Amino acid sequence: MADLDQIKDVDVDASDLGPLKQSFDACDSNGDGWIVNQEFSALLHTLDQDLSEDECLLAFELTDADGDGSISFEEFMGWWTDSR
Repeated sequence: MADLDQIKDVDVDASDLGPLKQSFDACDSNGDGWIVNQEFSALLHTLDQDLSEDECLLAFELTDADGDGSISFEEFMGWWTDSR
């Protein structure tokens, strides 16, 4: 996981961290601390029924900033704040 220096520029209020972590944990269906493509696609389909699988994959790749094939909580925070 990224350290605080890597996430300090993400614009999240302290009051938002709890609900944001709950949202992340809800997406992390297997509870391993990472969101994989299938879990992220399920979230995107919940938010917008009209996304194609290719659009979901592109969104996943853009969110997976370090390209390791999974989304960390820090990457999720960045995506969440950018999408608001």
